[in-house]
Formats: sequence, C-alpha cells, structure tokens
Amino acid sequence: MERRILLVDDEPALRYSVGEFLGRVGYDVTAAEGGAQALEALMASPPDLVISDVMMEGMDGFEFQRRVHALTGAGMPFIFLTAKGDLRDRLEGLRGGADDYVVKPFEPEELEARVASLLGRVERTRQEERRELDALRARILSEVSERMRAPVESLSVRLSALLSERYGDDPDLQADYLRAAADDAETLRELAESLATVADATSAEMPIQREPMRVAPLVRAAAAEAAHLAAVRGVRLEIACGGLLSASVDREALTRALAALLEVSVALSPPGSEVRIAARRAQEGGLDVAITDGGAAPADDSMEPSEEARAALDLARRVVHAHGGVFTARLEGERHTITIWLPGRVAKHIGRRT
Repeated sequence: MERRILLVDDEPALRYSVGEFLGRVGYDVTAAEGGAQALEALMASPPDLVISDVMMEGMDGFEFQRRVHALTGAGMPFIFLTAKGDLRDRLEGLRGGADDYVVKPFEPEELEARVASLLGRVERTRQEERRELDALRARILSEVSERMRAPVESLSVRLSALLSERYGDDPDLQADYLRAAADDAETLRELAESLATVADATSAEMPIQREPMRVAPLVRAAAAEAAHLAAVRGVRLEIACGGLLSASVDREALTRALAALLEVSVALSPPGSEVRIAARRAQEGGLDVAITDGGAAPADDSMEPSEEARAALDLARRVVHAHGGVFTARLEGERHTITIWLPGRVAKHIGRRT
C-alpha cells in the first residue's frame, strides 16, 4: 500500500522538488503552502507522516506541530525540514514531539532514508501491538470457553428434567427450574457478546465510515445497551447531551465503543451509585465525550475487572484512534473519568456552517 505524506512548506520550488522526488520513489505526497491549508488536508485524509518547514508565515512549524498532535494524540510521525540549524530550534521541535529534524540544504536521498526509517519504526511498533492483541485474544477466548462450560451443562440438565416431566404438576418447582434455565441462557448470551467484543477488538483493521449525524441518539443507544447491566447492578445511568449537537462519526463503531465503556464503568461502580455520560463541543474543535463511574466498588464485590472488560477498553481505544481521536483517563477522588476527543468541526445543526 502506498504511504501518504503531507508536505508543508511555503517555498513553491521546494514543495515541487521534494514532492516530485518522494513521488518517484513510491510515496503519495500531498503538498500544502502553510499550516492552515495543511490542517485541512490532514482532516480530509490523515497521512502516514508529516514533513513540515519551521519558518512559515501565519502559523510557524512549531504551532502547526502542536495542532497536529492535538488532533492526532501525538501519534502522527513528524519530521521538521528547515534551514534553521540552531540547537535550540532542534530541541524545541524534538521536545514538542517531532521524530526527526533535517536541516537545509539536504540531499533528497537523505530525506528518503529518514522517511523510510521512521515509517519502518512505526510499522514495527504496530506489529508488536498486533502480537500483544493476539496474545490477549487467546487468553480471553480460553477464559470465556471455560466459563461457558458450566452454564451449558446446567441448562441442558434443567431443560431435560422439564421435558421429561420429572417434576409432575408442581408449578413452583417447575417455575424455579425455568428461572434457573433462563439465568443460564442469559449468562450464555453475555459470554457470546464477550466473544464478539474480542473478535472486534483484535481484528487487524477497523474501517471507519464517517457521516454527519446527531450525537444524542448515538449516546442514548449506547446507554440502552448498558441498561441491563446497570439494572442488575443497581446503578443509575445519567445522560447529558445537547439535542442539537452533531458530529461526523461512524455510528455503529462509536455506539459500540461507548456502550463498552459504559458497561465497564457500571461493572466497577458500587450499587446505588451513578454512572454519567456527557457529550459536548470541544473548545479546540471536535467532540468531547466523558464517562464517569460511580466510585470504587466494595473490595469483596464480584464484579472486578475481567479480561472481557480489558478487551472492551481496548476496543474503545481502537475505535477512537481509528477516528483520529484521543483517549484519556483520570482519577478525581474515588471516581474515574474516561474522556474521548474526536477531531473535526462539530456544528449545532447538521449541514449548517458555524
């Protein structure tokens, strides 16, 4: 697959020459003459790597770098390409998160080598993450398989007893066995959903199909999926989301991710507490969604974090990262808050410019 590079420089001759050279050696290059234009290009089609000048009018390279990392969660490979060779400038760029620094004048082959080296390191990191996910999947599948064995055997015994009319006309005894069989069936349903979550969380690719939509129905749908567990746990769900808030997201993937985060928060909250999900426009543009749990559950609570919960958190992170967003968590007192930020303009009305 052809790697995409975003090249940002206010010198037309350099944009042309570097773009032509990198294009000839196999890269898909998008050129921008300044930071504002480059940010629009990045939002439209995120590149695999950014090469940027430092001294540019309007928005210099350091400010552009900070905005790129705000949009991508510091996950975008970044190379500075500039005539400034002062040590302080290099340190500022590297401390800001740049991966490399090439000083003009330079040989095109040197730039190509640095690009290839950086992209190679990124790919090796991703391969290691995939290996870790594969190992996680094997552990979870083994655990879920073991947990499914007991309810399957129990359900089979109870249904066989009812079908053979072993309990005659005793309605109370029959009702007890039916309720127990229903509980076993519900346990199996939850385990089957856990397996589906594992499959999603460990898939090699997560394609995102964005479209503009209202956020409130999406948040309500996620809360509805977590409502059963909340009722069982005796935990209240609170939703805070303006009805006119909209965003360009993948409805199915984001709903599934938010539902997974809500279920984890509910599972870790004590009975009688409240789990809150709130969505709002972010100050820097985009969408903020925060999920706050109800505080620490009792030490002897059986609903402790499981492999399934960890897989759900991993799924949510992957959905957020696939959107180009940022996933953070913080502790305030005894309550944990998970916040996801998704990039892009969030309007009050779909289709209306703000």
